[in-house]
Amino acid sequence: MNVKSEATHCRSMFPWLATALIVAPTFVSAQVLETWQPPEASSLAGLFTEGHVSGDVRAFYYGAHNAFYNKGLNQNTINYGGGLTLQSASLYGISFGVSAYASRSLLHPSDTSRVDGSLGPSFTTLGEAYVQYRKSLFTATAGNQSFDVPFISPYDYRIAPQLFQGVLGRYGTKDNYIEAFRMFRWKSWTSDSFTDRTAYNSDFDGGSTIGMNGTPGFYGAGGAGKQSFGAYGVDGQAWYVNYMNYARMFYADGHVSLNEGVLQPYAGIQVAYENGGDSNLLGRIRSQVYGFQVGVKHNSLNVSLGYDYTRPDANAYQNGSLVTPYAHNMSSGPFFAQPFITSTQDLGAGRAYGLSISGKPVDNLTLGTQYSFMDLVSTPGAPSLNQSEYLVYVMYNFQGKLKGFSIVDFFAYQSSPAKPAKFFQNRLQLQYAWGQ
Repeated sequence: MNVKSEATHCRSMFPWLATALIVAPTFVSAQVLETWQPPEASSLAGLFTEGHVSGDVRAFYYGAHNAFYNKGLNQNTINYGGGLTLQSASLYGISFGVSAYASRSLLHPSDTSRVDGSLGPSFTTLGEAYVQYRKSLFTATAGNQSFDVPFISPYDYRIAPQLFQGVLGRYGTKDNYIEAFRMFRWKSWTSDSFTDRTAYNSDFDGGSTIGMNGTPGFYGAGGAGKQSFGAYGVDGQAWYVNYMNYARMFYADGHVSLNEGVLQPYAGIQVAYENGGDSNLLGRIRSQVYGFQVGVKHNSLNVSLGYDYTRPDANAYQNGSLVTPYAHNMSSGPFFAQPFITSTQDLGAGRAYGLSISGKPVDNLTLGTQYSFMDLVSTPGAPSLNQSEYLVYVMYNFQGKLKGFSIVDFFAYQSSPAKPAKFFQNRLQLQYAWGQ
């Protein structure tokens, strides 16, 4: 790494970062915060006796027809398992947390091509293992931890979440904060140990071009802010991340909303810029993404229309696609226009559109539907993917004596004239959670 050029790049990016934090409002991909704050222990023993225990038990069924456009390939995958988390109380501002996860397969077919790889093999693993120091508005965390910024998130909708090994410093309140981080290693939701590899490596991506080449990790800084101005609200976030051996990324998004009245409209913008030299693992990286979103809320009903444009670049990785080492083939992150099954940034450059409708007809029940269209090209000169996806989903949280139980079901259908088959997938999750 050229230290001088890296420092120059950082200096040029942070004025943008500071400006975006002041003026850019955010609506999505907010920093995940702890739901339980450690109390001050009365003694050393109180670190344990006055702490907090939480956990969950989950079962998943993933069924697919013509899985990922492979004609005739049907998948039926069942996994069950769960996690247990212990968070200590705080003594002189110091606390710690540990978690463990177990996942087991059930009735998996012997033909591994008919198993959804995202549910992964059976494993038992230590998850989080961190020590934390908290004083007033400052928090420092070191060790194996859950970590969430745009395109780098826990993604815990499987048995175990993604976790990261490193250090994090944070200053501020829940809605207004800045933070800096340095992460060295990563553990995916299907792994039982931390690694210096990413989702672009061959043990995670069957079409990988970089084999098992590792990375020193990533570092960066950013933050978010939220303010109210009478009936209007604005909030925003901005981040700089250096994916070492891959690319440097700047991302910001924001929204302004009307928070009073029968109809509450909102509008937002987002921008991502990324670059990396030819010597990086994926070669030359040049990506520019611009997006906007408009929507309206009425009670629990939320209707939104999103658009993202990734500028094509024939001389860059995958025609100018955004490189996301910890979201590749997993999540579209905060993109306004995204499909459910696949990821916007993995499909190429061009235009992406999304329409989403969700609401709660009764307490504890959420119904939703989404349509996305991906006019994207991954290889210069190739025809557009022109992918349509239709999604419907339902979420129900039980109450009373069954409080803690929930059921979630997603059903998605994808089609593309560039693909040989229509793709259907159903994802069903049953969960019991406590102490959350």
